[in-house]
Amino acid sequence: MYKDQMTPVERAQAITEGKDVDRRPIGIMFGAPAHSLLGWTVQQEWESGRSLAEVQKKVYQTLHTDGMGAGHGLHGLGLLYGAEADMPEHQPLSLISYPLDQVKNYPQLDPKLADKDIRAQKCLECLEILRDELGHEVGCAMSFAGAFTAASGLVSPEKLLRSLIRDPESAHGLLRFANQVLIRLAEPFLRAGFSVSLADPMASGAILSPARFREFVLPYNREFVDTCNKINPLGVSVHICGNTTPLLEDIVECGFNSFSIDNAVDLAVAKERIGDKIPLVGNVPPTDVMYMGTPEQVRQSVRDCFAKAWDSPKGFTISTGCDCPYGTPMENALAYIDEAKKCASMPYDTEYFYL
Repeated sequence: MYKDQMTPVERAQAITEGKDVDRRPIGIMFGAPAHSLLGWTVQQEWESGRSLAEVQKKVYQTLHTDGMGAGHGLHGLGLLYGAEADMPEHQPLSLISYPLDQVKNYPQLDPKLADKDIRAQKCLECLEILRDELGHEVGCAMSFAGAFTAASGLVSPEKLLRSLIRDPESAHGLLRFANQVLIRLAEPFLRAGFSVSLADPMASGAILSPARFREFVLPYNREFVDTCNKINPLGVSVHICGNTTPLLEDIVECGFNSFSIDNAVDLAVAKERIGDKIPLVGNVPPTDVMYMGTPEQVRQSVRDCFAKAWDSPKGFTISTGCDCPYGTPMENALAYIDEAKKCASMPYDTEYFYL
């Protein structure tokens, strides 16, 4: 098993100062299974900021990850404004009703409600606990839904998508509102020194054409990034699910400081087209490999990702292509971490990735 010679904080500081490190950083999305490490339900995980922190601490102690974090959730904005949700004990929640019946009714929502968001307050408490108790070893960050995904929690995704054609003026109004609230939610985290990221699965190339992305996603993501960087210039990263191959150059134009790529995208293609413009992150398949594969298949997939993108000009970080499903075997998660750290410690001219 690979043994780290530096803590994540020491490694990050050395990289910032241009010094030698034991290995490059690695990532893994392990949100959906995280609560199971304590034998809890999702509801128990979300009881308080302390309970959220205990789950993150357990993930760090079990997998020895390079970071911890909290997430507002893809449907966080919908829940804030009164959406009803189905809440399984172990699976991610899904919305069963929405605050708005029509996109054009967005003006009835009050942006100041963001200041009373209990979900965000729990996340901030969680990150402050993690920083107080483990900040000397490992950093932590916050995640929000992107404006397009967040808006789909305020009105049904079908109605949002129809409005892009039938009522684009109202669609833009709803997206401006969602972005305004997201910035308001992100500000306390930024002022407390925590970086933020976006997850925007509804902005996938499987759903939106490049033209629609440029009109209804790019300007709001760009506004979010620019505003966050004015508050605290830590940079904003993004993960977008699905096949974003048609959107790669447009995603770069959003101004993100790294792009976490779904396994539906060929890393070699992403490296060729945008690797000289933005750091790439990805993309071991979370379902076919992490959940359904064997430990050796996990290891091979890690090597395959490194073989494709280790020399990406702006940098490459191994990660999963999306969140690992609940029930992902622990032996697979441990195999991923071990192989990822081995590959991340190899010299650039190694042949190990191609084994």
